[in-house]
Amino acid sequence: MRDSTMAVAALYAEGGFEIADEFRELPDHVAAELEFLYLLRFKIAQARMAGDTAAVAAVDALRRRFLGQHLGVWIAPFSAAVRAGAQTDFYRALAELTERFVGIESQA
Repeated sequence: MRDSTMAVAALYAEGGFEIADEFRELPDHVAAELEFLYLLRFKIAQARMAGDTAAVAAVDALRRRFLGQHLGVWIAPFSAAVRAGAQTDFYRALAELTERFVGIESQA
């Protein structure tokens, strides 16, 4: 595992995210990073419903750091590679939607 893999694993731990033993990919796999982003958004929603503005701010800061240091950094070249190598429209569209989604999250 490279330094970036270890760094994202540290962010997961900070956010209370654990990768299941059955998950056989590295911690910085796109599926794990998207799941972590979901978890952060879920925690933000829970904190908002509870009226916990400090928790909202803390989790959102972690979300921004995660996007700025990891997922938001590499998703565009990854999506471009998927689109270029995809043999079906489904995977080309999925790559495009994923990139757009992460872009929107990065702007939020």
